[in-house]
Amino acid sequence: MRMSLRLVATFGARVGVIALAALSACMPPSGSRQGQVVVKAPREVLTGSIDSLLADSQFRGAQLGVLIVNPRTADTLYSQNAGKLFMPASNQKILTGAVALAQLGPEYRYRTAIMKRGALREGALEGDLVVVGNGDPTLSDRVHGDAMVAMAAIADSLAGRGLRSVTGKLASGGDAFPDAIYGYGWELDDLTSSGAPVDELLFDEGMVNVLRRVGLRDSVVETGTSDPTRAYLAALDTALRGRGITVAGGIADSIVTLDAGLDTLYAFSSPPLREILRHFEKPSQNQIGEILIRTLGRERAGVGIADSGAAVISRQLLAWGAEKDGFVVYDGSGLSRHNLVSPETLVRTLVAIQRDTAFSAFYDALPIAATDGTVRTRMAGTAAAGNMHAKTGTLEFVRSLSGYVTTADGERLVFSLLSNHFIVPVDAINRFQDAVVTALANYRSSPSR
Repeated sequence: MRMSLRLVATFGARVGVIALAALSACMPPSGSRQGQVVVKAPREVLTGSIDSLLADSQFRGAQLGVLIVNPRTADTLYSQNAGKLFMPASNQKILTGAVALAQLGPEYRYRTAIMKRGALREGALEGDLVVVGNGDPTLSDRVHGDAMVAMAAIADSLAGRGLRSVTGKLASGGDAFPDAIYGYGWELDDLTSSGAPVDELLFDEGMVNVLRRVGLRDSVVETGTSDPTRAYLAALDTALRGRGITVAGGIADSIVTLDAGLDTLYAFSSPPLREILRHFEKPSQNQIGEILIRTLGRERAGVGIADSGAAVISRQLLAWGAEKDGFVVYDGSGLSRHNLVSPETLVRTLVAIQRDTAFSAFYDALPIAATDGTVRTRMAGTAAAGNMHAKTGTLEFVRSLSGYVTTADGERLVFSLLSNHFIVPVDAINRFQDAVVTALANYRSSPSR
């Protein structure tokens, strides 16, 4: 069923309605006795509460967008600026994650092959050892507890296949992601903090010091902040040396072209996408978003670059009913200040993914109020705690919260709360968002008896 989004009319009409409602509230209803208590309908109470929150003078210079719908009944419970465009920050991850799940499937896995170029004789590889990656983002502390332990397991597998030394170089092969390692529109501050770069080989989220982690004094110190592929190869080189496997030629500076001269020594796959999503959405992990948009480009458009992935995301959003002027996609994480999205587009995405057979993987991956992820400290002790599943988003002058909350009478509502251009403390925006979501969690469509 296609959802109906009934948007607010003109500003003048809204003012007139509010004025009329205020006047009516001061007068007894027609046919009633003077002084009789007027019981408002639950929808009217909810609308009035959100109106009051939005009317707070501290938000007078801010751009605020709100859309709340009941997908089951195709009802719009509240709408303000729902068709306007906002910078979403990490609410962009809702679009990336939902489209990745729909396009790739919950069981999609990243495959990495370690190949040899040359003959392996009596433990000695007479040539190069080439790692062909496709963007596996899971070789990290977050997933494995200790990324170097996982890398050591790869070295063990190679040793188990008889490898003892390499006369050539340790190299990357294939160039699955020929794009820039940084996203378009990222700020300089992002490049040294939350915006670590991505490539077809990514080790420990691109932000690790190999020497410090393994405690070896004769290894090259590498960080992943400027060259994720080299950081991966440096970590593998360290793990190989830890198993007594030497690489005489060191780490290659260039990418090896895949050709008939390469043979696979060992290959392994990542956990499935359904598990990767939890490591993506709950902590708001930016590298995974950039990996996913490039993966969509490679798998569905034939080239692993962000522009191709953005085109795939755009086509899917349109297929889900989003308006063509309701979004602009530049990256997969939301770091780019060039991303734009309306509350309508986010709500349509959240409603559409509910119809996917793998929806539970998406729903479970979202942060849960007062429980985990980026909302683990919010809404504790309220009806939203353990109930709301939603994605946050934060950049300077940007604060977003969109997702699902179940009402007191068991209806799962979909909502999007987007805030741009505010100069109040972020906590003030959080309190506004938390108050709206808590009101929804307490909401009953008919008066309780």
